[in-house]
Amino acid sequence: MHKKFLVLLTGSIALSISAVPVLASDPPTDDGQYIWQDENGDYWYRNGSEDEYIGEGNYAPDPDSGELMESNDAGWTEQDGYFEPHYYYEDGSVWLEDATGTTYIGSRDTYYIDDYGNLQEYSDSEADSSSGDSPEESSESEKRGELHMRVGFPADTTIRESMPEKGGYFEQRSVNEGKSTAFVLKVANSSLEDSSLKGFLAEYYPVKGEIITKEDLTFESYPATKYQYLTAVNEEEKNVDALVCQTDDYTFGLFILTPSDTYDKAAEKEAAELIKSIDFIYAEYVDMAMTDYFQVLTPERWKYLCRYETTETENGGYKLTYYNEDVPVLTLEARYYDGKDQPLDSVWQGYLGRIETVDGKKYDLLSTISQYSEDASDEWKEMYDTYLDTINGIRMMDGCSLTEGSHT
Repeated sequence: MHKKFLVLLTGSIALSISAVPVLASDPPTDDGQYIWQDENGDYWYRNGSEDEYIGEGNYAPDPDSGELMESNDAGWTEQDGYFEPHYYYEDGSVWLEDATGTTYIGSRDTYYIDDYGNLQEYSDSEADSSSGDSPEESSESEKRGELHMRVGFPADTTIRESMPEKGGYFEQRSVNEGKSTAFVLKVANSSLEDSSLKGFLAEYYPVKGEIITKEDLTFESYPATKYQYLTAVNEEEKNVDALVCQTDDYTFGLFILTPSDTYDKAAEKEAAELIKSIDFIYAEYVDMAMTDYFQVLTPERWKYLCRYETTETENGGYKLTYYNEDVPVLTLEARYYDGKDQPLDSVWQGYLGRIETVDGKKYDLLSTISQYSEDASDEWKEMYDTYLDTINGIRMMDGCSLTEGSHT
């Protein structure tokens, strides 16, 4: 399918972010959000000054974190007092956690976890399927994914375009307070006419005149070169700060282009810091989550942190949820619009606009970020802190459009 890129101008999502105590013993107050139990045994959620009914359920404090959870969802029983065995993903590998600790199972290119949490093995895999490997033996398996360049873009840098392709990857961002444009490129060496670093430079952002500075480096054991030079884009002269690195299969490049009339010490410093932020990561694939109405270009920094799943909802709607291991981070929902505005479900939900499809149906596009937790993993927090990157990467499919819409 063809895609249409949309910059979402409906405004940033105003989501209240704070540590949320959820012990049943905490009394409800007007300046916090709590889960509490009434005299009938029913559970309620205190949202500011309003109470929302949760249900009856079998709730109790999690034995590790002390958070109030329903036993079926938390993966433990009141009698056992510990987490039931479960599988999870980490660093491209599959692990088992049970009462005795964690056990390495194997690489994600050999095993996967189905929708019911059960371990499955790919039928065409030739990898070692032993579940008795130690974590030390897993170090090589963590590098069986595909190599990617990761750049430490600030969370507020706007993704202008991002497109994984069969032969590589391309991403375009606004940086330096919108004055400069950064391009991240990944190109298969086999697709280049001249696979040298000089040839790569000439093909993508050629030098106009002389190279101002050039420094040969070794980056993650691969040859790399840092450049500063002038180029021309649509007859406009621009300064280029760049790092180009070549591996056995791919050539990677980060180019920061700044109009010459706005290039100053601040722009030069920001470009230098951005180049310093580069590192390499191994990821299973470059992901692009997709529904019938929209697709989401997964930010570079999320590629090795998350998985996603899509579920259909009533009247042809969709939910697309990103997870870090098995913990949700962000849910994007296309909810059927029947002509009546509906309120948001919680303070963690934002309204992005109204999708109109080719057959005249309408869906409200909503985003829900999970509640912040100090106890969450660093990887979960990294995704949480950069969820706007993902929202900025939403594209409408052909025949669909996104308008402002409304909600109560």
